Amino acid sequence: MFKNIFGAKKITMTNEEVEKEMKVEDGQKFGVSEEMLLFGGFQELNEYFFFEGLFLSTKSFKSKVGATITFSGKQGTFSLPSAIQEFECDYAKPLQRHVTQISFDVTKAQIKRLQSGAYDTIDFHVKNKHFFLDKK
Repeated sequence: MFKNIFGAKKITMTNEEVEKEMKVEDGQKFGVSEEMLLFGGFQELNEYFFFEGLFLSTKSFKSKVGATITFSGKQGTFSLPSAIQEFECDYAKPLQRHVTQISFDVTKAQIKRLQSGAYDTIDFHVKNKHFFLDKK
């Protein structure tokens, strides 16, 4: 009887189930954790380069002051500042995740490091939240 009123216990999708439901045409998976999946790709506009990150998170976040993403590995650490300052997540009900796309300024050398997989962990920092991801 109470199930009819309050509904059955909500079952959330696993990261693997989310990936099966997604259709990523451009980009690749860069990082994964229990809280977040990160897909990304690279864009060039008038000799400026951008890392376009697609974040799928179990938690919602928004910012008016931007974000930073830090890649760390044996070859060192480098951080990318967001190219946009204001963003927020939209809830994608079929994926049971909060989704947002954020552009980050990146250099050609950093693109090469990311494409070669020269990182082990990712720290996505927005406001007072840190999301730690492992390499795909």
